[in-house]
Amino acid sequence: MAVSELCCTELDKILHKRALQPVFQPILNLQDGTVIAYEALIRGPSDSPLHSPLQLFKTALGCGQLEQLEMLCRELSIESFAKAELNSKLFLNVNPLILLTADHPSGLTKQLLKAAQIDPSEVVIEISEQYQVEDAGLLVKAVQHYRELGFQIAIDDLGSGFSGLKLWSELQPDIVKIDRHFISELDKDLTKQAFVRNIVSLAKAIGATVVAEGIETAEELRWCRELGADLGQGYLLGRPQASFADPQRCRTLFSTELHSEISSEQVEALLLEVAAVSPQQTVAQAAALFQSDSQLQSLPVVEQGRPVGLICRTDLQALLAQPFGRALYEKKSLASVMNRQPVVVEISATLEEVSQRVADDEHNAASWFFIICRQGEYCGLGSVRALLKQISERKLQLARYANPLTLLPGNVPIYQRIDKLLRQKANFAVAYLDLNHFKPYNDIYGYSKGDAVLLLVAELLQQHSSSQSFVGHIGGDDFVLIAEPDECETLCRQVVQLFAKRIALYYRQEDLRLGGITALSRNGDSRFYPLLSLAVGIAHPDPAQCFSHHDVAALSAAAKQEAKRLGGNTVFISRRRGPERQHINVLAGPSVA
Repeated sequence: MAVSELCCTELDKILHKRALQPVFQPILNLQDGTVIAYEALIRGPSDSPLHSPLQLFKTALGCGQLEQLEMLCRELSIESFAKAELNSKLFLNVNPLILLTADHPSGLTKQLLKAAQIDPSEVVIEISEQYQVEDAGLLVKAVQHYRELGFQIAIDDLGSGFSGLKLWSELQPDIVKIDRHFISELDKDLTKQAFVRNIVSLAKAIGATVVAEGIETAEELRWCRELGADLGQGYLLGRPQASFADPQRCRTLFSTELHSEISSEQVEALLLEVAAVSPQQTVAQAAALFQSDSQLQSLPVVEQGRPVGLICRTDLQALLAQPFGRALYEKKSLASVMNRQPVVVEISATLEEVSQRVADDEHNAASWFFIICRQGEYCGLGSVRALLKQISERKLQLARYANPLTLLPGNVPIYQRIDKLLRQKANFAVAYLDLNHFKPYNDIYGYSKGDAVLLLVAELLQQHSSSQSFVGHIGGDDFVLIAEPDECETLCRQVVQLFAKRIALYYRQEDLRLGGITALSRNGDSRFYPLLSLAVGIAHPDPAQCFSHHDVAALSAAAKQEAKRLGGNTVFISRRRGPERQHINVLAGPSVA
């Protein structure tokens, strides 16, 4: 690589004066927003042409001084991290080309850590996929050496370089960091979503932790959490800086960005801030307001903070267009011409509730706006057109994710409902319903009969749940009920009793007499299976312990397993309020080779 002599001289000066500035970027747990690690980065002198780390390392490689630069960066980063006395991990970037030189196996990094009184188990060695290594076998041996010293291993920029999954399989890292290319605009790109989903799925299967890099928007953050990434890093969560970001500040930022999204199920999403007029103002004044703003279609009439009427642009224009209309009405008060019975809704009302109110309103067939209040106080207007669009989009989304057999909401709507309840700190329970011995029943009676049984469960849940509860179909023979804790238990026990009575209709008399069927097990052995029964596990999540639907899913799945272990038509109520946090245990201590 051709590098100018001037650049090499500048690099020599920087190395001699140790004129490098370590900066640290926080890495957050995407479930609760806590800072669990910092990645050490480096900057050259601010007045130097080598201030940029890209130019700095490019010059070092061209001048044959990459090893000296890397070791100085490591030394300065470790010193700064040690001074901060943080209860967190340190991620150190290591060029794989350096792993094959002097620092392996001499242990210089471990000596630096020992001097700084930092245990190697608190350090993660990041190996970038951007640099191609010809001798992969030697690299694996070098990485194994670091692992034996107690370090954890991470692959950085996964998906950006030459080897991808091959490097992953050979190095068997504890942590994989998905390249920022796949996180940027993740919410808008189905291909990127598929990539991230598959990487997360593979990582879970082999026990690796996933870090999503380059998170810059709330939408990207939401999708990273939705797809199951364990940790996150990016400008939204914290920029690289010389001083360490306060963990509490990062948690607050995480919470604000994550929870500021307005739920599409509430009318608050439709709020239009429109200045109100008083009933004492004149028709001429209202007409002037409409004339000055072509986008203004309705004016709320408010007295002492409370809505008393609505003035519609078209109605006012029709009034003034009458013969002698202006002469008759311009000086009249708005109280004499306003619509005195507008639709008024609370800001917390759901879209369905508002839609029903608008549909039932017989007095305002031509009105395209309604008034939104908070505890009776005027907040703004809502558009009927926007309401219809929002409901249509929501129905399309539900249809897109609905189970094709039962037409019940599928995984995505279930997750959204749980996350919304957690954000609201709501008191709710989740029941996980699963059929015992459904596969052998399907094998003997056929899929048509099996589908009929699934429709029976869906019917029982829908018939006996209240309008406030939520029934979903995860897939196969797994169903979910989300409701208030007392209602959830009562309803589940009722459904189980009804199912036990009605399931007899789905068997032949001979099988009923025997109390079950004989079918092949998964191992191919002939086995007797009792009549179908429902195993129901009920979990009561604590929003202080559960930070997303992933936590609630783990909690309810454990409750369901207990119900299945008991056998028969059973309702098991879990006393646990939060999940075990095994998904980030890889960062809790030294890795095992």
